[in-house]
Amino acid sequence: MRNWILGAAALLAVAVPGVAAAQTGYVGVQYGNSDAGAGNDEDFYGLEGAVAFAGSGSISFEVDAAINDGDDTDTSYAVTGHAYSRNDSHLFGGFIGMADSDAADTTWYGGLEANKYYTNWTLAGAVFYGNNDDNDVDGYGVNVEARAFINDNFRVNGNVGYASIDAGAGNDDDVMIYGVGGEYQLASYPISFTAGYQTADFDGGDVDTWTVGVRYNWGGTLRDRDRSGASQASLTNVAAVF
Repeated sequence: MRNWILGAAALLAVAVPGVAAAQTGYVGVQYGNSDAGAGNDEDFYGLEGAVAFAGSGSISFEVDAAINDGDDTDTSYAVTGHAYSRNDSHLFGGFIGMADSDAADTTWYGGLEANKYYTNWTLAGAVFYGNNDDNDVDGYGVNVEARAFINDNFRVNGNVGYASIDAGAGNDDDVMIYGVGGEYQLASYPISFTAGYQTADFDGGDVDTWTVGVRYNWGGTLRDRDRSGASQASLTNVAAVF
C-alpha cells in the first residue's frame, strides 16, 4: 500500500496540467502482458503520466511516472526526471530516476540523452548506468529510438537497446532489447491510443511484452509533444531493467 500511495502521489504531482506551467503532457491507463516462456507469463495494468515545463533560459524539465500491478507480481512504480536544452534542431540533456516495488528492490539509474529532429521523424538516443543495491546488481547500457510521423497525430516508433548487467559472483548478463510501437491521437478530442511490443533477449532466455493504452493529452499534437513537450519516457524507460 505504501508504494501505491507514493507512486500515485508522484504521478498526480507531475500530471496536473497547471503545475509548473506545463507545456505538454499526458495521463493514461495501460494494459499488457509479459511472457518469459515456460508458462511464466502474466497480465498487468497501470497508470502513466508525463509533463514538460520551461525552466530558466534555454533549460527545460520533464518528469515521467508510471505505476503497475500484475496478476502475480508486486506493485511497482518508476519516476524519472529530465533536464535538457532543446531547440528546433536538437535536444541534449540528462536524466535520473528510480524504480521500486513492494518487494523493496530499488533501482537507481541515470544518464545522458539526445534527440535530432528531422522534418517527419526524430532520431533519439540515451546512455545510462543503473544500480540496485538490494539485489547487488549494477550495469550500463544504451538505447536508440526512431520516431516517424505519418502526420501530426500519428506516430510509429522503433528502438534497439543493449545493457550489460553485473549481478556479482560472475553472474554477468548481456541484454538486447528490441521494440516497436505507435500512437494515434483523435483530431477532435485530446485522446490518443497506444500500442507497443518489446522483447528483451537475456543470455538465459527472452521476455516478450506487449501493451495497449489510452491517454488524455494537453499541449497540442503528437508532433508538438515530440518537439516541445514530454517526449522522453519511451527512450529512457529501458534503464530500469536492473
